[in-house]
Amino acid sequence: MTRIELARRRVTIARYTIGVAAAAALAAFAAAARISHPATHHATRSRSQSVSPQVAPSSDDSLFDGGGSSIGPSGSAAPQIQSGGS
Repeated sequence: MTRIELARRRVTIARYTIGVAAAAALAAFAAAARISHPATHHATRSRSQSVSPQVAPSSDDSLFDGGGSSIGPSGSAAPQIQSGGS
């Protein structure tokens, strides 16, 4: 083999090795991303864990709108239309 043929062979082997390493790195990254993603965690409970009771939401609207003040117009209010320029 000549030196040029030997160099080409080494380049071919290096390209193949780099391609395999890149594919393995991509697969490892994809696996790590899938494992760490919160949507892929399934709710599994062991028998030793206790189940906490769920509390029903309160029907008191003052907790949500700042003490009873209305955010939007009431149901009987007619919409107001502004006309004219500024």
